[in-house]
Amino acid sequence: MATVMNVNHFSIYLKRNMECTVILPSDIKNDEKLPVLWLYHGGSGDNTAWLYHSPITEYVDDGRFAAVLPNVQNSCFVNMNIGDKYESYVGKELFNIIMNMFPCFSDKRENNYVSGFSNGGYGCLHIALRYPEKYGTVGAFSAGDKADSEFLNDGSEKSMRRIELYGDGDLHKTEYGITYQADRLIEQKSVKPEIYHACGELDPWIDMNHILRDYFMSHIEYNYVYDEIEQIGHEWKFWREELKRFLVFTGLINN
Repeated sequence: MATVMNVNHFSIYLKRNMECTVILPSDIKNDEKLPVLWLYHGGSGDNTAWLYHSPITEYVDDGRFAAVLPNVQNSCFVNMNIGDKYESYVGKELFNIIMNMFPCFSDKRENNYVSGFSNGGYGCLHIALRYPEKYGTVGAFSAGDKADSEFLNDGSEKSMRRIELYGDGDLHKTEYGITYQADRLIEQKSVKPEIYHACGELDPWIDMNHILRDYFMSHIEYNYVYDEIEQIGHEWKFWREELKRFLVFTGLINN
């Protein structure tokens, strides 16, 4: 049976104590270097979401890899325009903390996979494109580009939250834009993550997912795969199924 533990640590970036969940296979051999799946929660979740709603512990035990589930509240895993630097925390600081705490984890980019759903789906794309030297493969579920989301600065709570996270105006040419980050890696001739992207046919934000799909399909510099399941929406039934498909796609588990 897999081992599940909470890791409490102090974040220099966030200036407070944080916690994440780490899942280990039941037996680890001497000098073994485990692949690592970084698994992100959605907007209303936390580091326990995947534990409660998916068989992630079974996958870890069967596939002999480790899983790390961060908690970033409702930050979308970005350095907020007004607020905390969650991108730097997750993408750099937590990565180093976990690698130092668990010498059985591989720090090679080809052995580090990052995945998530909804806000965490956007977040895993954002993090992998910001730190492509750390993460080799992305599994983004129900994950549109926040730059494609309709925005009206009307003083509403929704608009104020958007400004708090990303600022005002068009995001397409900012660090928050997924396609902007992807374009930059192409221009820099940098290493690029492999991308597995999926959305349910009935997802209310499927149009945003299609915009992102069309971008990556038109840029052959990226190794990109898209999956869509009919008659299913923005829900755990979809995310559970896509997690399994992503793990099979990466070879972390068998079909």
